[in-house]
Amino acid sequence: MKPIIGIVGRADVASEDYSVICCYESVRRSVIKCGGIPILILPNQDVEYEKSIPKDMDRLTDNEKEDLKRVLNMCDGIIMPGTYKLYEYDKFIYESALELDMPILGICGGMQLMGLNDDGTLIKNNVDNHFKRDEKYVHKVSVVEDTLLKKIVSKDELNVNSRHNYHLSKVSNLKVSAYSEDGLIEAVEYPNKKFVLGIQWHPENMLDYDEYNKKIIEAFISSTRI
Repeated sequence: MKPIIGIVGRADVASEDYSVICCYESVRRSVIKCGGIPILILPNQDVEYEKSIPKDMDRLTDNEKEDLKRVLNMCDGIIMPGTYKLYEYDKFIYESALELDMPILGICGGMQLMGLNDDGTLIKNNVDNHFKRDEKYVHKVSVVEDTLLKKIVSKDELNVNSRHNYHLSKVSNLKVSAYSEDGLIEAVEYPNKKFVLGIQWHPENMLDYDEYNKKIIEAFISSTRI
């Protein structure tokens, strides 16, 4: 039976300036290609998220948290995709999934949420080689020994795409599993969990031309079946 993969919805603006909560097609299709069933996890506060400032929003109520847990319990694993704004529901879904030891894959902004939740610090990039669109490869990353990422790809280096304005400068309980050529943290993971991996690049866009990045999505999907 195929696992159900919850994809955390992202606030955006569609045509004619309509606010939407969306799922990136590349993320949805990567789940399908690697053997999962994608579903969208929608935030459940009665607000227009794209036009709201996260720090000014009302806190989640106990009932809203319980409703999110009900949705989460329908999933075998979750993907936290890239995003420009992080809301309380992102943090709550991540923490709840951790508590359940549910497989988690954080991509770009999803990885940054993992770092912030681990008392990490985000710093704005002062170089331009970490934000380039529509390029197959932007730079290399060095994969750290004795990590989940190294076990998945079995390589010392990976070629990655990249498009992030901020990076993590430090983490506490998370283990760093890859660094960029200029020393930035590019991947983190949570020790002693079934599968909790955060990566700064976008493997979901690389499935058709890079076998090693495809292995990351495949390993995540496989971990949800254990």
